[in-house]
Amino acid sequence: MAVTSQKRALFFVFDAGTGVGHLRRLACIAKQLQGDFSCLIVTGHRAAAHWFVPAECEYIHLPSWDSLLESKSRYWGLKPFVCLDERAAVRMRKDLLAAVVAAFAPDAIFVDHLPLGAYEELADVIADAPCRKYLVTRGVLNETENLRELILGGKALQYLKVHYHRTLVAADPRVFDFSRQYASPPEVYAKTVHTGYVIEKVPEEVVLRTRRERGLKSSDTWVVASAGGGQMGERLIEDCLALARKHTDIVFDIVSGPRSSLPWAHSDRSVIAESNFQLHKETCQMPYLHASADLVVSSGGYNSMLEALQGNARILCFPSRKDKRDEQYQHAARLRKFVDLDLSNDLAELPALFERAVEASRSHSRPDRRSELNFDGAANIAKLVRAEFGFGA
Repeated sequence: MAVTSQKRALFFVFDAGTGVGHLRRLACIAKQLQGDFSCLIVTGHRAAAHWFVPAECEYIHLPSWDSLLESKSRYWGLKPFVCLDERAAVRMRKDLLAAVVAAFAPDAIFVDHLPLGAYEELADVIADAPCRKYLVTRGVLNETENLRELILGGKALQYLKVHYHRTLVAADPRVFDFSRQYASPPEVYAKTVHTGYVIEKVPEEVVLRTRRERGLKSSDTWVVASAGGGQMGERLIEDCLALARKHTDIVFDIVSGPRSSLPWAHSDRSVIAESNFQLHKETCQMPYLHASADLVVSSGGYNSMLEALQGNARILCFPSRKDKRDEQYQHAARLRKFVDLDLSNDLAELPALFERAVEASRSHSRPDRRSELNFDGAANIAKLVRAEFGFGA
């Protein structure tokens, strides 16, 4: 029998990392589901939620781990907003999450990245809530953080086997096959679906409009540089500023990021313009800048890379995480067979790689294979979930 009443979907954002990519991913999925589902996003990202949560959805802001734990807040020279030890902070988060679930009574729960949350704060909710549960993963894991154990081992693995109904891998399996790479046990493999990349698509007309509104001439080369959320990417931003001041014939937009620790002396504005470049503290236009540039210099975050792939930009990737076993390096390395991309863990190589990429951009050299990649992950997830709840096509 077809379902006619609206269902409720609750999205728990992993916000103990260095960027806002987890929020972006779940927001894309929520936008696709809203209508048949009432979508409520729960996140510790305050400013970013205002930008990225779709207007038709809603969100609840929780005290972030950055403002609860001294080990995190000191990165920005701050103190936690409340004096709690780690155990009490986790307890507060667990109680708040339980209250949200009790009040909203979801039919589906989506959890991003870690099945139990950063500090197992989701364990009781996932075990007890009488609804379907979906784990969303970008696919590539940070091997240096032992994320295999945090996702596919111990208590987390038991929860994937018993309590989760699906593992949704937001990647194209031709780039990265999650189940094969991590040898998922049969109980998890049977419930795992590679959906394609989850990213907001940027139409060609938006690319053309973005370049026009930036005031670019047809002969201009436009470089967009960012370090995603900004945390751990401060040196990349400083080095890109040096490039902009040296290459005055090239147009630059450089974005520090909302989580950068670089000082910002201009409290009355979020962008500073000089002769050939603009420096942004942060911007909600990031997807359009990445998609419209001729060259993107990036720390290699999931969203930044996929946004750059929406247009025709060449990519220079300098991961914030320097270990080659981690996600930023591994994902970029695997994308190279589809995309014109240079990858390095040594920022000393930036000037030479930059000059080579600019020259290639101006010569309009070989096309790449980015158009072969599957960017329909959000729509595919929505289609799968609607079918599981009995909604028609």
